[in-house]
Amino acid sequence: MKKSILCTAFCVVCSAANASEPTYDYGAVATGFYGYSEYADSYRSRYKHYHTPVAAEITTSAGYDLDNGDELRIGLDAQIAGGKEVEDYNHGEWGENLYASYNSEDYGEITLGQVYNAAYQMAVGAPSVGVWRVNNSPLTDLIANPNWQRHSRTASYRTLNSTYLNTDADAPKVSYVTPVFYNTKAAFSYTPDSYSQAGLINKHSRYDNRSSYALGLYNDWDLNYMEIESSLGYAYNRKNNQEASVGLSLYRKGWTLGGSYRQSWMTSRDYAMNERDNDFVYRPEYYDGYREGHAFNVGLSYEIGPFKTGIAYFAAYADKTDNEDKIFSWSNRFAFNKYAAVYLIGALAEYKGNGRKEDNNRGGAAIVGLELTY
Repeated sequence: MKKSILCTAFCVVCSAANASEPTYDYGAVATGFYGYSEYADSYRSRYKHYHTPVAAEITTSAGYDLDNGDELRIGLDAQIAGGKEVEDYNHGEWGENLYASYNSEDYGEITLGQVYNAAYQMAVGAPSVGVWRVNNSPLTDLIANPNWQRHSRTASYRTLNSTYLNTDADAPKVSYVTPVFYNTKAAFSYTPDSYSQAGLINKHSRYDNRSSYALGLYNDWDLNYMEIESSLGYAYNRKNNQEASVGLSLYRKGWTLGGSYRQSWMTSRDYAMNERDNDFVYRPEYYDGYREGHAFNVGLSYEIGPFKTGIAYFAAYADKTDNEDKIFSWSNRFAFNKYAAVYLIGALAEYKGNGRKEDNNRGGAAIVGLELTY
């Protein structure tokens, strides 16, 4: 199914060979951080205090501007990461996204390929400061989280890592977004196989059908004295769980105040969270505990000229266990120009694992970073 969607996406764009005007676009961003971390006694013998996570992403696209004003495009993005002293769940060492889209002002936009679902793409919440995000926090590259791990051939997600609906992540899918109507647009996504290396459903899941459906709603209003954004999301991950999210963001004269909330739950039709699978291979109890949990974030940022600063708080809880995560960060970004920016960040984290002291971790980090954009 994955190959079918990607091939269809490619063929759709190729069929526009007689369109009026070809267009091309490309870009790249590279980031490197250097941080000093302090954490719980049980982690000091396993992880170094100094960390140098680096990452790079290249985005490319080509397409046609059609005679009627519509746009047809195909895109290919590639990501690579390295230098991580802490093994964690963050997107692995490399990744790719291939997708195609048709955008019409009158009929909306349809996308086929490796993209995040429609509800995720339209979600709003606590503001990020450049690449230092609130959700799916890069802090796990510096302070290990026992609840969010993926390395080698093992994976576990015992709490939600985002307030946005990212269970299916960038697995190949079909998405449709309506035209804007009274400052509002709606969207729908269908994912035939929701397993993704970047998602919460991991390779050890034993779900009968991993298809996923997502609905999203986005609204924005400019009231002259204030700009308001809001979002709603719902996802049905078959035999897995259901999820809902809500977000709100307020902007005025450089200040942005935002937050979002997510709830995930299971029903009697979903597979239960078992300690062992059918092959009698041991799995940690509730290793996919995110399937019943909730998370929220809140943040405040201020931007003036090339400088942006912001504080943010993220918390996630597993409803069936005592597992929980709390992350607080104060991040600062100064842009020298459109090509280079520097970061100065302070962060605190408190992770509570499976009830055993050795599965808990807490600590702080002081981080400097560089961002290069082309």
